[in-house]
Amino acid sequence: MRVDPVAVLPPAVLALLDAADADTLLRDAEALAEGLTDAGWAPEVESGRFGADGWDVVSSAWAPDLSMFLDGDVRMVRGAALAIATALGDRGDRWSLDTEGPDWSTWSVDDPRWQTDEIDRLLWSGRGAVISLFTAPEMPAGPGVLPAHLQLAISRADTPDEGLPRDDARDRRVAVEGSVVERWYLAGSEGLPDDVLARLEADDDGRVRAAAASERIMRAGSSRG
Repeated sequence: MRVDPVAVLPPAVLALLDAADADTLLRDAEALAEGLTDAGWAPEVESGRFGADGWDVVSSAWAPDLSMFLDGDVRMVRGAALAIATALGDRGDRWSLDTEGPDWSTWSVDDPRWQTDEIDRLLWSGRGAVISLFTAPEMPAGPGVLPAHLQLAISRADTPDEGLPRDDARDRRVAVEGSVVERWYLAGSEGLPDDVLARLEADDDGRVRAAAASERIMRAGSSRG
């Protein structure tokens, strides 16, 4: 069943799908932030985070990648996932679909196979990039319930599955010599040395300081948990 992407998806999501390319959007930190902003995504305080029309993006700069998230009613989430699949399928000249599980991209939101089949992610590749689309129904999570959700990840095809190795020397160099955008991304880097985070907390730019302060709060919460 065809779902009209323009009728279902916000312009910011469609624009980001159109911009996905290893040589432009995923070239480096500056290109990633600029591409997200140009597509209609607003940066948030936390490093690498953007938002638009109820959708969220978490992005990182080393190596450049991003994930879009949406949660809510299961029919709405499935409809959005199907619209994304349709938008990518309409660009068969650009994206090649690959999946090891059932190809649910042509199902309806109420297809009974959503309940009976093991739903796997769909993968598309093209222009040096890989797009992964995953959706899941509402499910128990600790004392509460995790709502139905989807994740759309866009990454470089040449990035190792395990990601790039830690590079403390690069991080210290970026903290001193990097652009504001690079330092903002750096503040949220996983495993960032404490002395580098402290330097970013005292950065000349308020956006970098705010991102570093947010990261410090999250670290404190994790250590208490």
